[in-house]
Amino acid sequence: MSNLYADLVMETDAVLGRVLAALEKHGVVANTLVIFSSDNGCAQYIGAKEMEARGHFPSGPFLGYKSDVWDGGHRIPCIARWPGVIRPGSECDQLVCLADLMATCAEFLDDTLPDNAGEDSVSMMPLFRATGAANRNTVIHHSITGKFAVRDGRWKLVLCPGSGGWTQNDAEAAREGLPLVQLYDMQADRGEQQNLHAENPQQVKDMIAILMQLVAEGRSTPGAHQENDVPVDIWKLDTMPDLDARALDDY
Repeated sequence: MSNLYADLVMETDAVLGRVLAALEKHGVVANTLVIFSSDNGCAQYIGAKEMEARGHFPSGPFLGYKSDVWDGGHRIPCIARWPGVIRPGSECDQLVCLADLMATCAEFLDDTLPDNAGEDSVSMMPLFRATGAANRNTVIHHSITGKFAVRDGRWKLVLCPGSGGWTQNDAEAAREGLPLVQLYDMQADRGEQQNLHAENPQQVKDMIAILMQLVAEGRSTPGAHQENDVPVDIWKLDTMPDLDARALDDY
């Protein structure tokens, strides 16, 4: 039995091979930086359960799928090739984001982004050149319903009781009495199985403060203050109408 998603993966692999072969054919491999990545997460509706039953897990060891705020909905491959600069077969465990492509390309072209462009973009060039970290300590991402998560080093804070997406409905999770926040140690628990919010209340408060500061500044990189396009509600309580707003008092 075939699977259209699996077929697309094979087709993508073949097309990328043709691109790399073309670079070789035209003699531009040595001065070409190739970055390969993908969209956020694998969607359940493409037959994820069918593939898992056959031993292929599109989210790998991570929790959730496309639409969710968990890492299964966000963590993706990021592979780069730059002959003479990036050491073949090397790996990097630094925190990066697709938004970083803008600042990376700007530095690659020896250009400078204005203050009102790439406000959340950090160049990956130091990582490619192995000259140091990329200066990214935090990353903010959302579920399909706009639920926030913020990553700060080893810690990840999720501001909803469920997945924020299709895997576990937040309103139902709240009615079941699940806590309003989730805190995970991504070094020890990259599958987001153990919610440590109760044991680390100050860490939760500190990360909420970081998130609110970045929202207020309109950016997560150094530079002039930028206005947000719309008012930002980090809790999205309108998606959980049965929740008493006083539940936020602890945070």
